[in-house]
Amino acid sequence: MGRTVIAEDGIETYVASLASKKATVVGLLFGQEISAQKSCVIHLARTPDPVIEDEEEESESSLEIQNKNVRKVNSPTEDFDDSLVLDHARQVMRSLPGGITILGVFIVSNTDPFQNPAMNNRIRKLLTSIDVIIGKSSITVRQQLTCERIALHISNTTIKYTCKTLEIDSPLASPKPADWKFVNAAGSPWIELHCTTNVEFFIGLSDSESSGTLRQQLETGIDLYGKAVKQCICLFGGKFSTDLELVDDASTVMGTGKKKSKQQNSEERMKTINVQILIPELEVKQEKQECSSELRFGGQMCIKAYIHGKATVREASQVIREDILRSLWARCDMHCDSLIGEEQRGQPDVKAVLHEPPRRVLAPLPFSPISVSDYLFPGEGPADSLTSLADLLDLGTLLDGDVQDYWEAAAEVNDAELQIQSDSTLLETTISKQNSVAPSSNSRAILLSGLIALLAIVLSYLTLQIFRTN
Repeated sequence: MGRTVIAEDGIETYVASLASKKATVVGLLFGQEISAQKSCVIHLARTPDPVIEDEEEESESSLEIQNKNVRKVNSPTEDFDDSLVLDHARQVMRSLPGGITILGVFIVSNTDPFQNPAMNNRIRKLLTSIDVIIGKSSITVRQQLTCERIALHISNTTIKYTCKTLEIDSPLASPKPADWKFVNAAGSPWIELHCTTNVEFFIGLSDSESSGTLRQQLETGIDLYGKAVKQCICLFGGKFSTDLELVDDASTVMGTGKKKSKQQNSEERMKTINVQILIPELEVKQEKQECSSELRFGGQMCIKAYIHGKATVREASQVIREDILRSLWARCDMHCDSLIGEEQRGQPDVKAVLHEPPRRVLAPLPFSPISVSDYLFPGEGPADSLTSLADLLDLGTLLDGDVQDYWEAAAEVNDAELQIQSDSTLLETTISKQNSVAPSSNSRAILLSGLIALLAIVLSYLTLQIFRTN
């Protein structure tokens, strides 16, 4: 039995608009794996066309433009750039909330790519590269339910859907047919997990680390912080729940203390659950190391993650952790990309440098209650997000009021934060080794045993002195 892929019914209208152009269109489809045999697609995003410089565009004559348009209409299925699709995937991953990922690719054309062995291999390589992007830099902490990726073809002449799945870890495996279904929105309820968390970590940097790029320094800190995030405890409805308990049963309506009724659940398209997260401090081996500088990272982040209605507490906790790390990496990547050349490197003559990564804003998808993310740099506003989301996710129908820019406030720079104590000697600080892992209870047990033994010795000594006195 093949895989079942359900899609929001509003996507059908979007596909029809793409097919009406009678040209080859390639893009990404994203959503969530519901089970090992079922996936849910919430949106299709066309890969943007390459940017053409104004001078090159003006140099083309009207006849050349006309011939170019004719070639575009009659373009074969193979007429697309793989590198553009991969670059699109890298940027899309920054915008997806926890729980939502790229499930595969879609192609709108007049010929079936699955009938061409060369195209089959090309699609497999493309999906394999996308899978590497998904798993890169600790972006995801969820355990994949399957190693299959989805490839969807839509004929722009007959509007026929052909869906296949490919096992990316089996290069010789043939594409398997999958059952593509459009479902009414009410048939696929979602749970929105919301919380805020204070991110704060500090690392000491040696001479060699201080001379590295800002990206390398941030990677050092985020890798260590990520170990703690992956062990965080999530409280749903203000209480601890077991991993196998359904997250919807574990949650309660805010303020009432009562579980949601089945009637309430069936009527709601989206159920919002406030989550509290407890991030532990890792008990690690420590050593003294001479450091020439330090990196401090602090601020409050808005966390938004989504999970299907039948998810367990374990799955919900995983998507929360995923959103924390994905959002943190996205901000740091975008901030480092915005710096040029030497601005990314350490500046020994400057006592303190303040960096302000972009803040998160949210915008709704057209056919789903799920919201996607965008990130605004200082000085940018909702209008900038409209342009970015229209290009990246093909969300051209968004209005100014659709961008929710109130979840995170812009950073307030305090002059005191820029002051550091001048010292001619190197700062000696304790830092945590990278190979440190989860907190261990052995040291606590040994310490407790020692205290009990010491107490017994003291009591024995006092008793002996009393007997001698008498």
